[in-house]
Amino acid sequence: MKSLRSISLFLLLFTFSTCQKDAYTPLPHVDVNIQILPNSTQYLDLNAVGGFVYLTANYPSRGIIVYRISPSDFVAFERTCPHDPDACCEGTQCARLVVDDSRLTISDSCCGSVYLILDGSNVSGPSNYPLKQYHVSFDGTLLHIYD
Repeated sequence: MKSLRSISLFLLLFTFSTCQKDAYTPLPHVDVNIQILPNSTQYLDLNAVGGFVYLTANYPSRGIIVYRISPSDFVAFERTCPHDPDACCEGTQCARLVVDDSRLTISDSCCGSVYLILDGSNVSGPSNYPLKQYHVSFDGTLLHIYD
């Protein structure tokens, strides 16, 4: 009986600890394999906690938002809104997600959805999906962003 409880507790914890990076998204797959030096002068805005930059990525991506959570932790999100990826496009130009002045949220000017910058979760608006999040690894010098 005790081992059954242990197994149940393990499964419950495993379920709640799954990473959002693997969450379902209606966005198409994009091959992302980017390496940057976030402490360099090229990325001054990433030198401090709370800083962010926009990076270019392969089509059909509209780019990537990289945000520094702490001296050693970063997150990277797709700039395409998962609510209706084809909305607000004129020719080859489409609306892109932007970091708000508060640097706490990311907004879509097209549908009005707002997402928390720390984890990409939707805090308001019509979207039923979190932001598409890319994997990141940081060795203290090099930040690797990949899918």
